[in-house]
Amino acid sequence: MVTDFNKKGNREFFNDKLLFKTIGIIFLIVIFVLILADFKMYQKKQKLISQINIYQKQIEDIKNSSQDLKNKITNADNIDYLEKLAYEQLGEQRPGEKEIIFITPQEKTKENAKSENFWDIKLWFSWLNGSWQWISGKF
Repeated sequence: MVTDFNKKGNREFFNDKLLFKTIGIIFLIVIFVLILADFKMYQKKQKLISQINIYQKQIEDIKNSSQDLKNKITNADNIDYLEKLAYEQLGEQRPGEKEIIFITPQEKTKENAKSENFWDIKLWFSWLNGSWQWISGKF
């Protein structure tokens, strides 16, 4: 009988230990799921905030264009304003005036330089072709 008692006591200890481990694992899983849900909600919140900012900019642009249109409507009867529009937008000239156009060389902007991909094969072929032309020109 003594041996049966020890087996029962060992089983109860094992069952208590197993129950404690199971509750701990379930607790960790619940915490992990809650953290994951919180992270997804944070991402969704950031996305919605960026959309709100975009919409606010659009609203501001529409308000500005609305104000410009209102100004144009109020100045539609003003002769000086109409004359100014004719000179600026239609390219009209007053008698004796000459139009001068300045053409400036286009420079490569930083945006164009950034848009060129380092791993683009066409860029490498054009570079190799230019190098080959330079080398063949030397000989």
